[in-house]
Amino acid sequence: MRSPDSFARRAGQHLAWRARRTGKRAVDMLRRGDRVVVMTPLAGLRFGNWLYLWLDAHQRAAAGEPTRVLEAPGMAMWLDEFPRLRKLTVSASEMRFHDRREWNDDSWTQRFGIDFDRVSVDAFVRETLIPELSEDLGDTLVVNVRRGDYYSDPVHRKRYGWDVPGYLAEALGRTARAERVRVVSDDAHWCREHLDTLLSAHSSQVDYDEPDPVANFRAIAAARRLIGTNSTFSYWGGYVAGARFDSPEVIMPRFHGRFEVGTDAYQLDPKWTVIDGHH
Repeated sequence: MRSPDSFARRAGQHLAWRARRTGKRAVDMLRRGDRVVVMTPLAGLRFGNWLYLWLDAHQRAAAGEPTRVLEAPGMAMWLDEFPRLRKLTVSASEMRFHDRREWNDDSWTQRFGIDFDRVSVDAFVRETLIPELSEDLGDTLVVNVRRGDYYSDPVHRKRYGWDVPGYLAEALGRTARAERVRVVSDDAHWCREHLDTLLSAHSSQVDYDEPDPVANFRAIAAARRLIGTNSTFSYWGGYVAGARFDSPEVIMPRFHGRFEVGTDAYQLDPKWTVIDGHH
């Protein structure tokens, strides 16, 4: 669990990044290169968010507009795991003065049907992620639960905290019993304590993966049957399933977070089964 000082540092880094962004806009107007570099903050985004930026760069490059994502701290292990993403990434030392900078801290290009569609996300997944994926969990039901900073940080908890057990109970009611349930979470202890009775009623075998970002993503990317929560990490498990498997079963909540514009997740694929309420 991160300490309050850790969250304060991350918040300070993000504010500093926004200040630099504002101050550099005038200089950016002088840049007229043929390549766009999507600028990333030093803190606040993780693999699920970065994947949307890489997706955007991928579809823009396919349309004839060379686009790269600026490498951010924490990306290295994902670039090692999925090396084809390197073609869509540029380090700070590789940037050219005339590269056009793009600063986007609004939707982070995550709106399904607006920023991307099923064709573009399928193409991206097949070209950059699937070549490194081989495991297929078959009929195993994978449940991905996001905890971490959503609940340890009071600000995030107020925005993203919700009734996970209530949602999961309804989601399980929408799917057939499974011989095995595999729980993938950054807080396996909480899941065992609060969800085991519910999950054990749905399957005779319930296993809990240890928290490990790369291994956890590989697990949800191998799922033909997936119940996700309000996390971009979960959503990408759904996108991968749609590109890898015929007629996968993906269940997600409509709730994502409490924002000025509402609570609904705009990342949801209309083909998924979406659960309302429980927030």
